[in-house]
Amino acid sequence: MPKLTKLFLVISCFIVILLNGCTPNKENNWTHKFSRIFRDDYRVTLYSGGKAVREWQLKHSNVNYEKNDDGWFFSCQKHLVVIRGEEIVIEPLAYSQQQVENPIICN
Repeated sequence: MPKLTKLFLVISCFIVILLNGCTPNKENNWTHKFSRIFRDDYRVTLYSGGKAVREWQLKHSNVNYEKNDDGWFFSCQKHLVVIRGEEIVIEPLAYSQQQVENPIICN
């Protein structure tokens, strides 16, 4: 792919992200869209009262959601995990820090 085309794609993605805002829910939606494409390693952290209470580390996986729903779901150790609520953070595992003492590792 020519360098100019790659640059155009990167700039286009950046503009789309800026126009959509950066609320936590929007960030989760963007992370989800990229995870479906790239199937990477992610950290899913559930917060309650501003404190991290549970954390999952997903290896070569993705996080899904249903349209018009407030929940997220993913596979972990042969089980389907469903999380509901607004205090959920989904981020790339490589660029995040562990928030709880004993996270659940999902391979």
